[in-house]
Amino acid sequence: MITATIRPRIDDLGPAGHVHNTVLPAWFQEARSEFIEKFSDPKAANPLPLMIKEYTVTFHRELVLVPAVEVEISVEKIGNSSFVLHERALQDSQLAAESRVVYIYVGIDNRPAAIPEEPRAFLEEHQEA
Repeated sequence: MITATIRPRIDDLGPAGHVHNTVLPAWFQEARSEFIEKFSDPKAANPLPLMIKEYTVTFHRELVLVPAVEVEISVEKIGNSSFVLHERALQDSQLAAESRVVYIYVGIDNRPAAIPEEPRAFLEEHQEA
C-alpha cells in the first residue's frame, strides 16, 4: 500500500464549507504519482504508456479543512495489460471517499500491451491481500 498525506486548502472548500467533490480526483491523482513514476520514461518513444479506461469516485462523508486527509492506495487487480487501483481518502480515520481507477498499459502504437516485468513487480508488491 502506498500512502500520502493531503492537507486541504481553503480554496478546496465549496460554498457549503466542506471540500468540493471536484477536488478528490486531483488528490487521488497526486497520491498515485509513485505508481505513475514506475511506468514513465522521459526518453522512451511513449514517455507515459498508460491510459485510464475507467474511473469512479464514491463519496461516503464530508471532508473538512482540518485535520489532514490520509490517502491509501493499493492494487486491487493485475491483468496482462491492465491494473486496477483502489484509493481511499480518510479523515480522522474515517472513510470519506474511495475510488477505483483502471489503467491500461499501451505500446508505442497506443494499443494494449503486456505490462513489463519491473512495473509489474512493483504492482504485485502493493497488491491487496
